[in-house]
Amino acid sequence: MDTELLFGTAIGDLPRAVTSRCEAAIQTYRRARKEESREKVVGKLSDGILDLGSGIADWSLRTGGDCTCGECFSVNDATIEVALGEMFSALGQMAGPEQVTRVQTELMQVRSSNLLKLARMSLFGPANTYWGNDYATGLRGAMRRGGCMVTTNPVLIGIAWDTQSVIWIPMRDKIRKQHKKYTPTELAYAITIQVVLENARMLRPIFEATCGEFGHVSLQLSPKNAFDADVMIREALWVWEELKAELGEHPNCVFKVPGTQAGIAVAIALTARGIGVNVTVNFALPQQIAFASAIERGRAPVSYRTQMDGRLDDPVGDELCEAGVLDWEEVKTWATTAIRQREYRLLSACTEHGGMGCKKSRPLPASGRGPWNITRSVHSESEVPLVLTVFPPRQEEFDLEAREIDPDGMWTALPRGYLKKLQKSRLFRMAYEPDGMTVHDFDTYLPVQRTLDEFNGKYDLFLGKVAS
Repeated sequence: MDTELLFGTAIGDLPRAVTSRCEAAIQTYRRARKEESREKVVGKLSDGILDLGSGIADWSLRTGGDCTCGECFSVNDATIEVALGEMFSALGQMAGPEQVTRVQTELMQVRSSNLLKLARMSLFGPANTYWGNDYATGLRGAMRRGGCMVTTNPVLIGIAWDTQSVIWIPMRDKIRKQHKKYTPTELAYAITIQVVLENARMLRPIFEATCGEFGHVSLQLSPKNAFDADVMIREALWVWEELKAELGEHPNCVFKVPGTQAGIAVAIALTARGIGVNVTVNFALPQQIAFASAIERGRAPVSYRTQMDGRLDDPVGDELCEAGVLDWEEVKTWATTAIRQREYRLLSACTEHGGMGCKKSRPLPASGRGPWNITRSVHSESEVPLVLTVFPPRQEEFDLEAREIDPDGMWTALPRGYLKKLQKSRLFRMAYEPDGMTVHDFDTYLPVQRTLDEFNGKYDLFLGKVAS
């Protein structure tokens, strides 16, 4: 990504900067003797076009207005379109019309993205809802469609390893050669750190352009220690120092901590040091209240409270089916919608509106099962932005056809009678009621147990691949 062009160019300098890069690309292409070198030049310019013409530029260049002061770092759409035209012309001189057509087609697909529409509704319009990539790789493509963070877990790392072993295996071998005495767990963290650093550097310009409001990488501590606060704190602080050595004093990273009783102590310890957290394995309003209260006492300016939508909706659906609810498959999709509405009113809304006014932690819907998890998470409330993370298959599904996005979709009323049906589920009642469970119940809550069991199994597989 051409960070200097996208995030460090003043309005009056953009045309000259683009012209300079195009001329340099053409000269380099003509001097190159190997076809491989020429392909790299073409690829770099093609990527530059997609970056400049997409959501990445929204964070610094595109405002939709006319800035004439000559000092700010913003330009209007017309100026960007002229710049893109010049870059396409240079691309055509080097690679011909077929490559131009390919890049134009890809840019059109990016610009038609519903996720990009959502991001722009929040940057320039009525909404206050952002999104991030829920995967270990593919961040740049997500950023082009407005993504402003990335998060992952052992399940997704395992999938990424299987589908992109050509990337992961050489990384593992290099780290293992450098650190021959590392245990498999230490190697796993070392590999995770490298993936985090790559993504953090990509998101860093957004982090800096927004003064730390957005552009975070969320990395998960070992799920094997979900009930041991001391070990989680020790490992987090070690990883944090490694990140600081590479990224500077303020890494654009937050730690995923589990929504267990021990996780509360970890959240308190890390946020007291100004380190942000992302509460994962999190399903219920009692968990949200406990962690929001802990985070609010800390010094970290930005943390997140994940709501694992599908991982609660699915077992709620099982209970509804057993209870004889005929339309349980549809009813269950509203479980986390009902919880999210109550959560925002109780935790994020200002005290004047009856809420607790928690500003340091943001709601983060995740583990969605369909487009409804996205559309029913969008809101325009000014108090606290919501950031949802989306699996790549769900991103494709959401962008498959044109969609209208209601900036207040989160407040869509549950269909008549659905709340009463949902309350036939014990798991839903425990999650929906502020006093539905105690802190001591967090560790034995069924969705917590199931999710940690899966994470631990996937983490064991990851350790096996690291050590093989």
